[in-house]
Amino acid sequence: MTTAIVSAAVCTDADTGSYFELAARAGRQALAAAEISADRVGLVINAGVFRDSNIAEPAVAALIQKRLEVGLEYETGRLPAFSFDLLNGATGVLHALMTAHCFTGLGDVEYALIVAGDTHPTTERGREDFPYTASGAAILLRADGGAGGFGRLYTTGNSGPLTPTAWADLEAAGTAGRGALTVRAATSDPLDLAETILRECLSGEGLEPGDFATGAAVLLAPAPVAGFRERVAYRVGVPSAAVAGIDPFAGDPYSAGPVHAYLSAAGQGMLDEARSVVFLGVDGDAAAALVYRPRVLAPTS
Repeated sequence: MTTAIVSAAVCTDADTGSYFELAARAGRQALAAAEISADRVGLVINAGVFRDSNIAEPAVAALIQKRLEVGLEYETGRLPAFSFDLLNGATGVLHALMTAHCFTGLGDVEYALIVAGDTHPTTERGREDFPYTASGAAILLRADGGAGGFGRLYTTGNSGPLTPTAWADLEAAGTAGRGALTVRAATSDPLDLAETILRECLSGEGLEPGDFATGAAVLLAPAPVAGFRERVAYRVGVPSAAVAGIDPFAGDPYSAGPVHAYLSAAGQGMLDEARSVVFLGVDGDAAAALVYRPRVLAPTS
């Protein structure tokens, strides 16, 4: 048994700045698109980093699970559900995909839902001191013997000591700590990290430039840096037409970036014939890559 992507959705509704609500709406959209009821989901993973009121407990995944009404009642005949947070910045969705695959691929759960996205803890939108676009995203996975599933996860990061990219100075904030947040603006271009991890991934998964030229392979490049899609294509030697980025009007969806890029590729018809979809997650400190194969590849003679 392996894993298939069933559906995906993003929510950028302007009537709320709550990550909990945006992620729950995206989750409902993904379930509706797949015509799957919430009671069939056995696993919910949250990869979103910045959340309402800086809430740390309970896990954000559990709060979203409640809003989605996934596995709330433990009784005979009902599917028990498990939820947890898996936070790793811009690469979090890729780590969550691999983690969910460990459950669906073994047949422990039939459907798994990954949610991601970020918002300022005050839930105010458009703040100049918060560089990320408020959004929620969801991707629904299913145990499926007819899909090729996921390859291994490739990761890399900057060497040397890391400095915090975001923190809440609760002592300085006093009674306003639930809305306190300082985000350090990115100072390095993610292109070098992206090239390093993509070259390792493509080599390890047996993908060549010709696969991208024919449309058999597609690269998802979610970094919202000007010209990133074209530059990463040039660096790894693939046609830029085979690389899907993020709509510039979406801003920087950060943890939800890979889902935005996946939907961008789907909307352009790039996934219709693709046999390999290369997920990339990257920021100035770390990068990860993961290949998804929608269908089982026929053996070559």
